[in-house]
Amino acid sequence: MIKVISFDIGGTLIKSEAADNYNLKALAKLVDKDYESVRKAYKNIFQRKEGTFEELVNEFGKALEIDINKDINNFFKKKFVSQKNNISKENIRLIKSLKKMGYKVILFSNTCCLMNNYIEPELKRILDGVFYSFNIGYTKSDKESYRYIEKQLGNLPSEFLHIGDTMKSDYLNPINNGWKALYYGNTDNSNIKSIHNLVEVVNYL
Repeated sequence: MIKVISFDIGGTLIKSEAADNYNLKALAKLVDKDYESVRKAYKNIFQRKEGTFEELVNEFGKALEIDINKDINNFFKKKFVSQKNNISKENIRLIKSLKKMGYKVILFSNTCCLMNNYIEPELKRILDGVFYSFNIGYTKSDKESYRYIEKQLGNLPSEFLHIGDTMKSDYLNPINNGWKALYYGNTDNSNIKSIHNLVEVVNYL
């Protein structure tokens, strides 16, 4: 029985230009390194740690053994600093509706402490938890993140439903850790439970 509904933030509750134009594929091309190496360095530094802009960017450069030039610096500034990303009123209404139905609602996101995601104070008050990877030190790829959240809320793995727009992080990883999941996006795989509008989540409760 589902008791907790978990939402990804970036790309799911919040749509932003940065998510499309400043992704890891573009970063790998910019630094002239293979995608997997860039992805590993990015996750270990930007998603699992806290620090200032300069500290995290410089640590990223050291991890990949590259010099941080103006272009790389600007890439991260545009990704993290220059945009303010808000949760839409429609999605706030959905969360309020789910709360009225008796569900716990949390936000669970692989994100960086520099990301300028804004959560309305009114919304923050009704949420049962906001779990950022940089706060807990684990991403959705780590089983420890799921166990940590379950302990904080006092719920069993089978009582969680996670919704997000990344197939591995938001669908496969939660399922592999005992949660239920919905993929928010298009897929040709009929075995994948997917939705195209977040209000469709009520059909799976």
